[in-house]
Formats: sequence, structure tokens, C-alpha cells
Amino acid sequence: MPYKRPGESKYVTNETGANLAHGAPFVDKTKAFVGIAVKQKAVGFAEGMAAQNVIVDDEEFLLIVKGVVQVATVSGFAVGDDVWIDPDDNKLTETTTENVKFGRVVEIAGERGTPTGMVRIDLDAKDSF
Repeated sequence: MPYKRPGESKYVTNETGANLAHGAPFVDKTKAFVGIAVKQKAVGFAEGMAAQNVIVDDEEFLLIVKGVVQVATVSGFAVGDDVWIDPDDNKLTETTTENVKFGRVVEIAGERGTPTGMVRIDLDAKDSF
């Protein structure tokens, strides 16, 4: 389960035409929500362990839309940076052009237990920039 402080969540459907990774940043184009994708559907024993972390096309899943979340860092992210998400490929960036507000970096690797290669982003802060 992705790291997060308590916050609001929404159920959405993967309508990207591709698989999504559990715990990955995601922008829902139909409802304009951004957040972290959390797989909810149980997988069968025959599907294997890897299937537990994959949200397939047309599968419903939980989208964490409020609170502080932990994701893989992007080179150059620093505390206080505004973060945007590219609606075409769900990649995080500091570039504003044609992207959707995602949140603000609140902790980088090594701060308050944030693991190496990870960053914590306050999804609520997207309303302040």
C-alpha cells in the first residue's frame, strides 16, 4: 500500500487503454481527479504475484486524491516545488505547459523517514498555486 496520511479517495475506472501500476501517479481525464492509483480487485492464484500490482484496462480502482502521498522521485524535485502531471502519460514533472496540477513536494529522500528514491507530495497543496 502506498504511504499516505489520511485523505479523501475516489473510485475511478482505468480507461487509458493500457495497464497502470499500483501506487503510481494518475490523472482521471473524465472526472478531472489527480492522485495515486490503488488496486482494489483481488487476483486469482493462477494469475501470479505480479498481477497484484497491475491495474488492467477497464478495471475499477481507488484514487487517493487528498493527503500526503509517497511516490518515486523525479530528478530535480526539491521541497516546496510545485508538481504537475502529464495527462498523456501520467508522468510527474515541474513543467506547467499542458499539464494538470498534482501537488507540492513536502519531503525528499532522507527527510522524516522518506526512503531513498522517493519523495512525498501534498496533494492538497495543488489548490494553492
